[in-house]
Amino acid sequence: MDYRAICKLVKHHRQTFGRTVKNEIYKIENGRMLAITRLHDDHHDMDLAILLSESFCIEEIAGRMDRTPYPCCETMPLDVLSRLKGIVVTERGGIRQVRERIPRELGCTHIYEIIESAFRAIFVSSHSILYGDLEKLIDLCPDEHRQLGLNDPVLAGSCYAFDLDAVDPDVLASARKKLEEALRKREKVRAIISSSV
Repeated sequence: MDYRAICKLVKHHRQTFGRTVKNEIYKIENGRMLAITRLHDDHHDMDLAILLSESFCIEEIAGRMDRTPYPCCETMPLDVLSRLKGIVVTERGGIRQVRERIPRELGCTHIYEIIESAFRAIFVSSHSILYGDLEKLIDLCPDEHRQLGLNDPVLAGSCYAFDLDAVDPDVLASARKKLEEALRKREKVRAIISSSV
């Protein structure tokens, strides 16, 4: 069955459960970032805020639970969030560190879910935060962009798109050439701006 055929099976049936997780990532002063993640489902309304340094290290983390199934859930899972300070979100093993610093019996499966979603959103947004100005100067085709990712130690081997067997030296060389040209352009623009100030 294809996707549409499977989804048609719900026609005329009432939904029994729904969950929405929403992530917002902001670049703020001094190169820092703020990640806000919200989880809403039939039993929970949870919010998480993570303040990150310029190097994607957790400086501050806090949350709130406006709705939980049990009164004990309102405080304990949130009280242990401060243990996550110092984790560099964009490094491999960040999610594993969360589980090491917050043991299962002190946490909550939904806290893990909201943190993991936040970490993944931060990781995805890190590219535009770090290289957004360069993308205005460079015109990479999707495969060139992918080849550069395959040379990133964080991305390489992280999923099917970045499988190390997909390295194409010719496409990578083309992408690197375009990247070097964009870096030269950026430096020229910065030199013009600084000389006019």
